[in-house]
Amino acid sequence: MVMFPEYEDVLSLSGAVSRKFSCVVRTYTLHNHYALHYHDVLELSLVVSGTGTEFINGSPHKLQPGTVTFLRPHDMHEIFCDHSGVEVICCMFDISLLFGSSMEADFGTIILGTNDGSTSYADLDPHPYTEMRACLEKMRIEFQEDKLAKNSYIRSKLIEALIIYFRAHQRMNNLTPSSSNYRNKKLIWNVIQYVNTHYIDDLSLEIVSSQFDTSVSAISLAFKEVMGTTFLQYLHSLRIRRATGLLLNTNMSILDASLEAGFQSFRTFSRVFMKIEGISPREYRLKYSREPVTSSSQSDISKE
Repeated sequence: MVMFPEYEDVLSLSGAVSRKFSCVVRTYTLHNHYALHYHDVLELSLVVSGTGTEFINGSPHKLQPGTVTFLRPHDMHEIFCDHSGVEVICCMFDISLLFGSSMEADFGTIILGTNDGSTSYADLDPHPYTEMRACLEKMRIEFQEDKLAKNSYIRSKLIEALIIYFRAHQRMNNLTPSSSNYRNKKLIWNVIQYVNTHYIDDLSLEIVSSQFDTSVSAISLAFKEVMGTTFLQYLHSLRIRRATGLLLNTNMSILDASLEAGFQSFRTFSRVFMKIEGISPREYRLKYSREPVTSSSQSDISKE
């Protein structure tokens, strides 16, 4: 029997969107098997008891008390629990939650950057584990109540928890801090925030340079230096991520999905999709979609 990844609209189901604060913090215990799934938010989770194995984009790692996992949107993950089950404190949040905060530019670019090939988890030592657990517990309690400056408090604790994770992650993977100068990091952090909120619009280096009153060459060079990828590659990765969600969770035609994701040329969309995903949009939908593909959703397949 073929198993398909399941899409979880976590924020909508929890009511977080209706609260106008895109964040969910909760504790839950997993038993046996948590099926392959993905969502379009970021996830930070900490194992507090039990053991098991988690697969992230096909790569397994051990789950045990102190294991903290950070998942970016559309990471496919699946959990197999040992006999005792696995208790987790989990925070799921929309990228926009980080925008407008006092976060340092170098840290922001790490969180929203492209995957550098390192692991998506870290095993915390006792001291950072205690700090991380206390931080997430405070967020969980605050999330359930209605106090003054609740959102600001949760955001500040989230940033604190992310710092604990990425410091441990950096040590575990022997990563060295970027040598990019602060001016470039600050510029690109602002650019990344802008791109993440406007990527479905008609966007180009020229438009972004005009928005920030900076030359095209300056943004292009700074982006490559700080992010390790080009502006266009980063923009395409965001658009394809949205397109995959539309292909799997709607009956929208492939052409309409490409337009909704921000592509103005179907030929460009098909070429970029193939480059990033390794298969065509049609093949992707047929392979991963849980719903039958209708004739209307295939109406433009011949154009690939």
